[in-house]
Amino acid sequence: MKIKEITSFKNPIFKTLSLISTGRGVKKQKLTLISGPKQVKEVLRDFTSKCEGLLYSGREEPGVEAPEGVTLYRLSPELFKRLDLYGTGSPLLLVRIDPLIEWDEKNWPAGCTLFIPFQDPSNVGAVIRTAAAFGAARAVILKESANPFHHRSARVAGSAIFRIPLFHGPSINDLARVTGKILVLNQDRGKILSNYRFPRVFGLVPGLEGPGLPDNLNKLEALRIPMAPAVESLNVTVAAGIALYEWRRGRGRKNKKQH
Repeated sequence: MKIKEITSFKNPIFKTLSLISTGRGVKKQKLTLISGPKQVKEVLRDFTSKCEGLLYSGREEPGVEAPEGVTLYRLSPELFKRLDLYGTGSPLLLVRIDPLIEWDEKNWPAGCTLFIPFQDPSNVGAVIRTAAAFGAARAVILKESANPFHHRSARVAGSAIFRIPLFHGPSINDLARVTGKILVLNQDRGKILSNYRFPRVFGLVPGLEGPGLPDNLNKLEALRIPMAPAVESLNVTVAAGIALYEWRRGRGRKNKKQH
């Protein structure tokens, strides 16, 4: 397999790779980097068609088998260190990103549609991983959200970022007018989550980090998670994870009764 050597900061490929360290660069280049030995191996194995290149440093082979069609890029230690933002020292995987499908509010698949408004890329990655783990039907990336393929999001989500359908959605403020069953997570009001019987088809909306939910969503049905009085609120990804777990658990109980 042919290996492309990159030894200069002025190399056009390196310049492109440097650009995708930001959300804006990811959007423009339609590329992102996956880091971490486990994540890289999983994406190479399960989503080969999305893989563009394998980046590594040093004279030795990368230690990861690259499928046919995946280019090997050997970088000088200094250049690799600039791209290895988490200091893993292990090969980085360059993957191509397909444009997100525009969300159609008229078509609702069975199960949970998770709406993601989070502005911290790490929170976006964490909730995508959680949604995939608990079997959510899809995730809708709202306008307020950080890019789900930002390197911090991809780092946390790992291969899960390709295991759940991702859609491009409206602003969180526009969800008040959407037809369809939408539930919001609200610590101040609502039905206790553990007692709630989820509908067969629904959307779930956690609040933003800090501000929470906009006022115009107050008319929507709310769920809350009981907590000790001294604690003001949970981290948004933790709250969403608990809600998804309860939904999954309730669905499991229902399936057992049917059998």
